[in-house]
Amino acid sequence: MSESVSGQAFRDALAQFASGVTIVATRQGEQFDGLTATAFSSVSLDPPLVLVCVAKTASAHDAVVSAERVGISVLALEQGWVARQFARHGIDKFGGVPLVPDRGVPLVDGALAHLECRRHARHDAGDHTIVVAEVTAAWAAGGKPLLHYARKLGGFAAESTVHPETPLTTAANGERR
Repeated sequence: MSESVSGQAFRDALAQFASGVTIVATRQGEQFDGLTATAFSSVSLDPPLVLVCVAKTASAHDAVVSAERVGISVLALEQGWVARQFARHGIDKFGGVPLVPDRGVPLVDGALAHLECRRHARHDAGDHTIVVAEVTAAWAAGGKPLLHYARKLGGFAAESTVHPETPLTTAANGERR
């Protein structure tokens, strides 16, 4: 016998998990499509694999899931507007969004990191499709990340306190300084 959790309780619990925000985009001929994804993760270093979970109800689901190549942009803090734009339906998601020029896949200019990928595998997973992609090129610019937490977009504040039992430095005689 399995217990069941309500959809609302599940969503509320998962909202407490902070995640980075990515744009997953593809180009098929002259047609661009993409979506905002927070369900993104590294999978393997050798070979370099990542995954993204794509809702079957997403307007870009079919384009992203069927694409041989995708571009993944890890958004910077000031790119919240890009995340919101790519999360909408029925609009030109790329309207006004600066792209990195001369790449085979769409990549958002100004993002913290870019991954060019080719599809490795697809897996049906309930109301999502898991796309596993092999990274063929990657670079990072650094900066402040855009995060998704408690159904809101925002920034990251590094912990500035030290646990009282953790020494900052230890002198040669073992005393805390």
